Amino acid sequence: MKGKTFLILLAATGLLVALWFFRFADDKQTGAVKMGGKLFDDLPVNAVASVTISDSENSVTLVKGDKVWQVEARSGYPANFDELRELVIKLSRLKIGRSFAGSTESLARLSLMAPSAPDASTRGKQITLKDPSGKILADVIVGQSRKTDGGESGGQYLKKADSDTVFLVDDNFRFLKTAPAQWLKKEILNIKAEDVASVACYSGGQPAPVYTLSRPEKGEAARMAPVPPGRTADSAKIDQVLDALAPLTLDDVQPGDGKPPAEESEQPRLVYHLYDGRQISIFPDAGVKDSTTLRVTVADSKAEMPAADAPAPQPVDGKTPAGEKTPPASKTARQLNEELSPWVFSVKKWQFDSFITQPESLLEEVKKQAGSSS
Repeated sequence: MKGKTFLILLAATGLLVALWFFRFADDKQTGAVKMGGKLFDDLPVNAVASVTISDSENSVTLVKGDKVWQVEARSGYPANFDELRELVIKLSRLKIGRSFAGSTESLARLSLMAPSAPDASTRGKQITLKDPSGKILADVIVGQSRKTDGGESGGQYLKKADSDTVFLVDDNFRFLKTAPAQWLKKEILNIKAEDVASVACYSGGQPAPVYTLSRPEKGEAARMAPVPPGRTADSAKIDQVLDALAPLTLDDVQPGDGKPPAEESEQPRLVYHLYDGRQISIFPDAGVKDSTTLRVTVADSKAEMPAADAPAPQPVDGKTPAGEKTPPASKTARQLNEELSPWVFSVKKWQFDSFITQPESLLEEVKKQAGSSS
């Protein structure tokens, strides 16, 4: 072999060795991931004790309490567990479509910089999962979605917070919420109108109600009393009051003053008497201008059995050891009162307006006789 040919072969071999080195060095840097492999090999979803989600404007931390998951910034009010479980399980199942080493330019272009980055257009959303000791189980920054030629989502770009390796994964986080109010458990109560036997409205601290709506028999239409002579009750308005708890949902919540409202107060209240014996009192803040806040208390006219011990917090994977869905625990009136009475709820105006406290508003308008003067 000629010396020149030998040198050419030697150079080619060196080039191949260099290419092999850089390829596998990059694999080592990216965690030796393979297309189709999971981003997190074994994320212990039931060991997660806190989840923090942040963007450039908001941050929310959800923590595992003694009984339920809670929103930390709302004094521990219950979180939307179904959405939380969906988020954690989604992270645990992410599969990698491709990966590459991100540069400063590509990280900025894909919005994969930290939420605290100087340029707002480059910031992503950060999800951090921790165990009870504070150890980080997963920490990722979510960037832009990949769009297909048809304009649909073709996956999501993200990266681990401690690395610049970019991953294109098979799911997306387009609707990831970061404000505390967005993570609250929205449903306060869900009582169907057919389960309401009567409603009594009290006002001004008087012992007698200003009006009542009651059914002669279960399944029959409710009737208003008293109805002034010559007037007629508006059935649509009556239905509006009866339907107000089906369901009653919140926009936001704040702690009360430490004690629930008293029935003898002058604040208006509507008392819903249910066929199962429970009594649900709604205290709308009717005296506060432009307010759409209310309080809720629950009592039971029937003797209650002692409340059972609270069940253990539901696992994030939502299943029992046998693999079955965890059944919802039934709650007594006492338990509902302990959960709801400490809070002041903000609700949508249309829901607030369903708690009608003025008898006149439940009556049909007086029809003028033809030819009568105004």
